[in-house]
Amino acid sequence: MGSVSRFEGRNVLVTGGLGFIGSNLSHALVHAGANVTVLDELVVQHGGDRRNLAGLDGVRLVIGDIADPSVAVEAVRGADFIFNVAGQVSHHESMTDPLRDARLNVTAHLEFLETIRRHRPEACMVHTSTRQVYGLAQYFPVDERHPTIPRDINGANKLACESYHRLYATVHSVRTVSLRLSNIFGPRQCLSKPGLGFMPVFLARALRGEVLQVFGDGSQTRDCLFVDDLVTAMLEAALRLDDGRLDSGDVVNIGHDQVLSLKLIAERICAIAGTGSRAEMVPWPPHLDRIDIGAFQGDYRKAKHLLDWEPTTSFEAAVQKTLDFYGANTWYL
Repeated sequence: MGSVSRFEGRNVLVTGGLGFIGSNLSHALVHAGANVTVLDELVVQHGGDRRNLAGLDGVRLVIGDIADPSVAVEAVRGADFIFNVAGQVSHHESMTDPLRDARLNVTAHLEFLETIRRHRPEACMVHTSTRQVYGLAQYFPVDERHPTIPRDINGANKLACESYHRLYATVHSVRTVSLRLSNIFGPRQCLSKPGLGFMPVFLARALRGEVLQVFGDGSQTRDCLFVDDLVTAMLEAALRLDDGRLDSGDVVNIGHDQVLSLKLIAERICAIAGTGSRAEMVPWPPHLDRIDIGAFQGDYRKAKHLLDWEPTTSFEAAVQKTLDFYGANTWYL
């Protein structure tokens, strides 16, 4: 993407930058010549790891909470762009400890928005939300006008956080856009902690030659997006927010047109891994069945129109690239 050169020499803050998406984004920004600051609290249950930034020179790393003004004020100082990726992503954890999820996904971000409003309102901020805000799909494909009726605490809190970003854009002129993400996977995703999505579980089991357990009959559909394609969308969103081609406060779906059933996803991972693993259908655990969103198929025409973006990596190619990465970096297992 030729426009990535516009980050050269610019000051960029990545919250949650030691995690999966944030670290991949940080690598892309450093390679584009940006001056990158990473702010990460290294929450124990999350996937953040200092080793995710291995090989990067010149990144300023700040360990701290985005809700702590004594840390956040200095982190946002002079930032031209802010990628707000920090947050808790586990749907199950949000149901067992809803107040903690609210602190991490709502209160902390409200504090951070206040810091930006007071100290760096001119920065362009890309906030990562989730397609989980839609809940059960009422029609396909799900576009940005679809009702937002989350099925779990995490989805409800992500929607609240997204709403605060939109409100600060409208009322306080903070320059921000929220991207509603599909199932993202790829290198640097934590494979050893539960609750971070089905893809890292499937990939880890396939790498070890174990059975991939698929809940129910496996007919639920998902679109899975390679993290490199997501990073491209995030960078383009920031640049278009910067030059006024993207409206502040907007929300945009980001995902893949390649829609597969969970059964087929598991089977293709097993085939590509070649380790003898296989897919097995198992009954839904009741605590997960209650919050499942069923089938999902997103509508990404808005991203194509506003960002001139679409995914370029097929599911099969992305799985191969991901497995190759973990094969060379076995500590993730």
